[in-house]
Amino acid sequence: MKYLTKRFAGQSFISWGLQLLLIYLAWLVTDHKIQNNLWAIGTAAILVLLIYMSLAHDNHSRTK
Repeated sequence: MKYLTKRFAGQSFISWGLQLLLIYLAWLVTDHKIQNNLWAIGTAAILVLLIYMSLAHDNHSRTK
């Protein structure tokens, strides 16, 4: 778990992973592998909130 909180380019690996998941979800919707419906939009919204929380945690731990 300590490995996931290490920083690379100012962000933790958790933040990078969540951002990659969001890009992958957008790619699946663009390629019509999954439908652009409420579930996809809700999943994207949850990922955005998790990314925001992760970046806020990174910023808070950096200022300590």
